[in-house]
Amino acid sequence: MEPVLASTDRGLRADRHLRARGGRGWTQILCVFGMLVLLGAILGRSAAAGAEAFPTDAVGRLIIDDQRLCTAFIISSDVRQVPDGFGGRSTVYENWLATAGHCQGGTLVFQQQSQAYTARVIGFSAGRANGGFDVMVMSFVSDKRLPALEPAFGEYPQVGDPLMLVGYGSRALMMRVGPLLRYDERGHMEIRGYASRGNSGGPVLIPGTRRVVGVGIETTLDKPEGASFIYCILATCAVKPPYTAAHIDRLKGLANFH
Repeated sequence: MEPVLASTDRGLRADRHLRARGGRGWTQILCVFGMLVLLGAILGRSAAAGAEAFPTDAVGRLIIDDQRLCTAFIISSDVRQVPDGFGGRSTVYENWLATAGHCQGGTLVFQQQSQAYTARVIGFSAGRANGGFDVMVMSFVSDKRLPALEPAFGEYPQVGDPLMLVGYGSRALMMRVGPLLRYDERGHMEIRGYASRGNSGGPVLIPGTRRVVGVGIETTLDKPEGASFIYCILATCAVKPPYTAAHIDRLKGLANFH
C-alpha cells in the first residue's frame, strides 16, 4: 500500500470518531469545525509529501513500435517558453526520459497511468555487441511539471549495498531490492536479484530515496553452459540472478546535463 493511501485512510478513521456534542453552543461547534479544517490541511500536506517521496510517480511504460515494452523514468522536468503562434509565448515543460539503449525504436510512447506522450530520442548508446553502454535519453513536452527522479551522478555504491530496481515486468510494476555484487570489466553493476523482460530501462535506486545510480539493461538466463542463445529462443530459458545495470554516469555522454 502506498504511503498516500495509508495516510488518507488514517485520516478518515479519525474523522469518524469526531462527534459534536449538543448543548455547548456555537462556540463549541466552531471549535470542532476549526479543528476539522486544520486536521484536513495537515493530512493534505502529509499526503502530498508522501506522494512526492515515492519513486514510482516518475516511472512509466515505454511502448516501442506498438509491440515491445520497456520501462522508462523521468530524470528532469524543466520549464520552457515557446512561441504560441500568435506573436506571444506559452509555458511548457520539457521532460527528459532515461531507459536502456536496446529499447530504441521508430515510435516511442511513454505511458504513465492514463497519460501517454510521444518521445523523441536525444541520444543512445548501443549494447555489448557494439561496445556501448546500452543507455538512451529521450524527451517529450507536457503542459505541467511532472515528478522526476534525481540522477546520482558520481555516486558509486559499495559492494554489499542494497539497490532497488523499479520496472514493468509481467505487465505489473515491480520493485526488487538486492545487494551489489561487483562492478564488471565494463564498469557495469551486477546486482543480486532477477529482472524480467519489460524491466529493461528501469531505474536502479538507493532504497528509500529518489537517487538513481543505474539503469537496468541485462538479465541472466538459466541456460546450459556452452549453449547458444538460439537454444533459449526454442527452450524459453528462465531468468535468474544477477541482473546488470549501467551506471547513471553513462547518460552524461549522451546529453548535456546541468
